Amino acid sequence: RTCFGSRWSQVQILLPRPLKVSSDQIVIIGGGLQGLATAFTLLQRGENVLVLERDNDVASSASFANAGMLTPSQSAPWNSPQDILQIFAGMGKKDSPMTISPLVIPSLIPWGLKFLLNSTPKRFNRITSNLSELGSYSKNLTKDIRERFNLSYDHSENGTLKIYRKEENFEKAVQTLDHLFPNMSGANVLDSTQLIELEPQLQDIKNELSGGIHFSNDEIGDAYKFCKQLEELIRSNGGRILTNTKINKILVDKNRVNCVVTDRAILRTNRIIVTAGSWSRDLLKKVGLKLPVRPVKGYSLTYDTHGLNNTPKISLVDESIHTAVTPFENRIRIAGTAEFVNFDDSIHPKREVYLNNMLRNIFPNLYSQIDKSEGKIWHGFRPMSADGLPFIGRTKIDGLFVNCGQGHLGWTLAMGSAALLADQIQKKESDIDIQPYLASRSL
Repeated sequence: RTCFGSRWSQVQILLPRPLKVSSDQIVIIGGGLQGLATAFTLLQRGENVLVLERDNDVASSASFANAGMLTPSQSAPWNSPQDILQIFAGMGKKDSPMTISPLVIPSLIPWGLKFLLNSTPKRFNRITSNLSELGSYSKNLTKDIRERFNLSYDHSENGTLKIYRKEENFEKAVQTLDHLFPNMSGANVLDSTQLIELEPQLQDIKNELSGGIHFSNDEIGDAYKFCKQLEELIRSNGGRILTNTKINKILVDKNRVNCVVTDRAILRTNRIIVTAGSWSRDLLKKVGLKLPVRPVKGYSLTYDTHGLNNTPKISLVDESIHTAVTPFENRIRIAGTAEFVNFDDSIHPKREVYLNNMLRNIFPNLYSQIDKSEGKIWHGFRPMSADGLPFIGRTKIDGLFVNCGQGHLGWTLAMGSAALLADQIQKKESDIDIQPYLASRSL
């Protein structure tokens, strides 16, 4: 094969086994949740796919140890006035649920202005509704795939329990629920007594609780285990996945994609999908596209609960401390925090202390039983868009598509986003309105 007429022979010299790409193959850049969901969906629709992943395993970045919640109920973007105030109030602090590094503020100004522009009540409510619709659609697709292929990834359908410690916050949440989702099924408002009946392990903090909302239609599941099973399905059905493959750039000729240049080969293709999460922005910048997505660092802490007594059964969100607790089979995971620090990979000791304190504040009895030296701390970079909505579909460059920007809802939105993208590629009508999520709004 040739790529711009001259390079493939050079690659053959450099590489003992040059890669062969069929003319109809779609190259997907990124092997996390979005990339694997996209590859699987397209493969099921008869397309030929090749996934390129830079790490030595799929789903080893933001998809690896996230909170594990599929929660259409928690679809609000992170640019509410309260969130914005909390971000700046936590500036430079490592024991705050949301924070921003002063060093990154200059680089965030253009993105941040768009972020603030979309925080008006009208836009915030519209975006929340859009995310909820896509989340519900996506969760149903995930369930269908699980049942059709008999997947097992520590899933549970016990729902999500959101608790409130301040009465005014609880009352406001109930009013917001009635206003935004008047017809939402599976949302049950509970007083503190009813909360304990549903989740007895909250008994120790009963006197601190004003009430809560149980979203019974939500689910949980280990995103990494789900991804590994998707990987197996993709490979066994003819798809290809190459790990340890660094993407250097995408080549464009006359406004049409032509090749993907990797550290292993140059691959000629006329269809490319970028699903590289927070790293998508830098890759697209090289072809002149400005993707308004920034990395927002999040953490999780996971403990083995095998043999422990009285472990919780329902995933929980504590509104007051922006913390989620997810009970998997024989594991408990505490997840939370949002740091605007670009790609700072360091883990400050205060972050692990913070997550431990959050677990103790919610489940003190469980906390007392856990061996704190056995905790597994993790961090990942959520790809957060300026308006809170993902970017899905074709760009202004022919043959170049994106599926990125799902932010804190990456697991929730994965299968739905993949379905919408496949509709775009195959020019089919979607089951839900795709307009709010189209990549063309910025690309």
